Amino acid sequence: MKSELLIAAITLMLSSSVLAQQTDTVKTIQFLEEEMNTAFNRYDATTLNRLWGEDLSFISPNGSIATKAERLAGLKLPPASIPVSTNESVSVKVYDDIAVAIVLSKWTAAADGKPTSTLFRATHVWARRAGEWKLVAAHVSQLRTKLQSDLCER
Repeated sequence: MKSELLIAAITLMLSSSVLAQQTDTVKTIQFLEEEMNTAFNRYDATTLNRLWGEDLSFISPNGSIATKAERLAGLKLPPASIPVSTNESVSVKVYDDIAVAIVLSKWTAAADGKPTSTLFRATHVWARRAGEWKLVAAHVSQLRTKLQSDLCER
């Protein structure tokens, strides 16, 4: 009986520790997602270079694939009107040294002098390497508005 209670107590302590670690990881990834979003808004290639793994694969809304080097090269010349991104939500699932973030972001820009906004949903895969989290894969899809969805279903 005493050994069963001891085993139960140890199991409870270990599961509490694992839950605390997962909670810490979720907060870390959410922080990194916000840091990455801020870097995008500032065209901050230095920060993005630090956050992205060398083997990053980025799949854009049009289906094209880009490497880390290609994505960083695209940040050298900001457009005249830089769109601003805001993360609306960041949901994180942790799988040991891998974390998957599902991000809903709103990009706002001026088109023909009028403000426009577009919603995107991204799947970001983060891997812990040598104690640091690096973005290793990203897939972004543009969300359609209700009107666009209705037209596509016809």
